[in-house]
Amino acid sequence: RVPSRPSQTIRLGKKSYISSALFLPDGKGLVTGSSDGFVEIWGEPISYSTKQDVDDNKSDKFKNLLEQNIDFEKLRTSDLPYQKEDDLMLHDSSVLAMDVSRDGSLLGTASSDGTVCVWKIADGKLLRKLERTHGGSGGDKGAAVTCIQFSPNGSKLLTGGHDSTCREFGLLASRMLKEFRGHRSYVNCCSYVILPNASIFGNNDAPGTQTSGSLLVVVTGSADGTVCVWDGRTAEPLREITTPIPTSSTAVLHGDESVGSSKSVHTVLHLHSPPQTMIVVPRTNRAFLMSYSGTVLKVYSRDDIQECEFLAAAVSPSNLWLYVAADDGKCMVFDMNSGKVEKIIHSFAEECSSGRGDSICEISGIIHHPHRGMIGGYSSDKGQKRGVLTLWK
Repeated sequence: RVPSRPSQTIRLGKKSYISSALFLPDGKGLVTGSSDGFVEIWGEPISYSTKQDVDDNKSDKFKNLLEQNIDFEKLRTSDLPYQKEDDLMLHDSSVLAMDVSRDGSLLGTASSDGTVCVWKIADGKLLRKLERTHGGSGGDKGAAVTCIQFSPNGSKLLTGGHDSTCREFGLLASRMLKEFRGHRSYVNCCSYVILPNASIFGNNDAPGTQTSGSLLVVVTGSADGTVCVWDGRTAEPLREITTPIPTSSTAVLHGDESVGSSKSVHTVLHLHSPPQTMIVVPRTNRAFLMSYSGTVLKVYSRDDIQECEFLAAAVSPSNLWLYVAADDGKCMVFDMNSGKVEKIIHSFAEECSSGRGDSICEISGIIHHPHRGMIGGYSSDKGQKRGVLTLWK
């Protein structure tokens, strides 16, 4: 079922806005990161019989939270004991990205000062803190980290930042293991992907490739308008993909560099159906279904208007629906198979922000519930009165 109406809005304090968000893997709660550095887990409240229950059974209470059928109409942060006691997970600057390990036990967060933290969700304890993970131009702050993902086994973290690199960190050693260097501007998204073999690239002589057995690759999307595929073992580049952009579109990179006919790639979504494909969304009026070798398989564009830019996107777990927020405040729901617009949510930006006068706040992110027909949208626009995240069902 395609979400069509707002069901609940999470509101932050004044002058604080949501800069990142995700659902927990089991779907029974969600996590938000804010511009003032707070990381909060939202779920339905749990009743405690005594204070001893809170002190002695924190992890058990968290397990109970996950076992409940969460009523998203009653989301609040007082469900977890450490949040109830104001023992909060906190960065010194805006939390730009986050990810949860596959087993749901660890939360990785990244901030605008280059700090990466790993937290134990059950008790909120800080397990690792990596500072200046992407260098910096001087002073105590590092380059902003804009994306983060746990490795499949949870032992490593992949990050991308404003220094134009993607880096892999080992959690046991708390140090950088690999650097994926080659982009010419900010890295906006990064992911581990396991492919059946390297033959899909059509170049079996590429460094580090193998023609049989699975291959772990790293996929990055950048403000330079490209998607790069890297060998996850050697950090060697396997493929650089430039999204097809209308010739009138241009993008200005940081510094004095520029790349003609390119637009920032802000989202790359990896699909299970069709297999070995991804959705690439640059800041233009089109999104693309592509193979990892760079072949465009389908184009998603609006029929009602051409002069718009796509700002954020998410895909349903079934891979049937693609949700894309545009700069005119609307959210398009595309049928993944036909490529047609199934529904337009006209008031999406209005409901997912607290407004800034007569202008429309740009949507910064869309998240999709892992098991239900439910999405969430939020804006990081600093002109808002307060940050909000609105759930739709």
